[in-house]
Amino acid sequence: MVHHMRRPSHHTAALSASNSTYSAASIAVTPSPCLMDEPVKVLISGLQGNEVYTLQSSITDCRDVPFTAVAHYKSDDKGVIDLTRMPAIGGHFTGVFPMGLFAAILPVSNKLKDPRFSFRDVTKPQTFELSVHEGAVGYYLLMVDQVTSGLTPLCKAVHERHLVGEGCRVLPVKSGRVRGVLHLPRGSGPFPGVVDLFGSAGGIMEHRSALLAARGVAALSLPFFNYQDLPTDIDSLQIEYFEEAVQFLLSRDEVSKEGVGAIGTSKGGDIVLDMALAIPDVKVAVIINGSCFSAEAAMQSNGKDIRTPLTFDVSRVKIQRDLRFDFLHLTEETVSEAEIIPVERIPGDVFWVVGGDDKNWTSEKFAQIASERYLKHNPHAQDKFQVVRYKGAGHLIEPPYVPFCDVSYHRMVNGSVVWGGNAVDHTNAQHIALSNRPPSCQPSRSVTSSDFGPASEAGYPVRFSPAIHILHTPVTRDS
Repeated sequence: MVHHMRRPSHHTAALSASNSTYSAASIAVTPSPCLMDEPVKVLISGLQGNEVYTLQSSITDCRDVPFTAVAHYKSDDKGVIDLTRMPAIGGHFTGVFPMGLFAAILPVSNKLKDPRFSFRDVTKPQTFELSVHEGAVGYYLLMVDQVTSGLTPLCKAVHERHLVGEGCRVLPVKSGRVRGVLHLPRGSGPFPGVVDLFGSAGGIMEHRSALLAARGVAALSLPFFNYQDLPTDIDSLQIEYFEEAVQFLLSRDEVSKEGVGAIGTSKGGDIVLDMALAIPDVKVAVIINGSCFSAEAAMQSNGKDIRTPLTFDVSRVKIQRDLRFDFLHLTEETVSEAEIIPVERIPGDVFWVVGGDDKNWTSEKFAQIASERYLKHNPHAQDKFQVVRYKGAGHLIEPPYVPFCDVSYHRMVNGSVVWGGNAVDHTNAQHIALSNRPPSCQPSRSVTSSDFGPASEAGYPVRFSPAIHILHTPVTRDS
């Protein structure tokens, strides 16, 4: 059955914009401006009581791709809509989702196929335009522009979210073989240091490093291929390169000499495990949906493979409409042929974040294999290897309130990859896992720590050996 949407009349829209009833309608966003990882309160007042309205947020990323989110809300009897306590009844999300207008944005352009929100220029503020319309008109706002539809917003507001904190420094790095960008906090330090890596798309991603610096961590955003004069493909991974990067970071006067941490997402996760294993100065390893095998490409030492890598069985790919690829089962039969990274020999701390709905690969299985192996050899060091699992979170667990992305184009695949997750649970996972402040609200079924044996009962904070404090929010067991 098809439900035909009745188009609102131009007359009604024009009247609603000029009606004196709405002369006091306003949007308040606090705090504003703020950092990208900060929650805000959105409050709309001066509306008619117990009526339905449409809220819209719009933003254009660094590649000029427009993103938007719309949600329908019903005002209370005082003519107020408070996103911190009131549920959306329709739109891009439903239920109480205070940051939905920022975290649940989706691309609205055919310029690129399944684009992921780009932070190519981290020094540029992320400027959201918020507007309120009378009635449930989200459909028209998405299908027809405001001018053509005759829809005039009752009120508007602009909200800026920043990646680079006040006084932080952004320094391009070209030292020996090391390439990247160093993000330094305000002041002279010494600060805890961290090497920050992403996955197999290559190039550089700085947004996490920028936010870490804003929170007092000296972060080196480290590309390892397809950047400047680095190798163009992922086949040439040398542990010596990553050791040189660690030593570069420690050589900076602003960085504590107690050691550094390393954080890696996806392919970056197994690189971080190798770093923690081979480089004594890496005291903490943070793995986000990573593998306990050398995925895709082997790590090398002195030009020779350290171990047999984990290969992908492409016969198991699931192809969805519009050539979107689900790679979840690509390693089911190849795991037995690969050599596991000997995590039990890692002397420092390991913190492993798992998305319970990761569709890119079996990150939960990888974490289970690693955790069981570590605990078998180190039964009295349970607190040094912790795993937390977030129900409803996908593969791309980012800093808090970075827009949720469940599918996006991947350069190496030359197509779109399904990442998994849902906007509400994934956003809550990002807030809890990668926040250095207590969460404003806990998801109803958010976290299980230690689904994989006795490790890591709800007992966060994780001890970051060199005092990296990016992860220290208490976690709760899944109910």
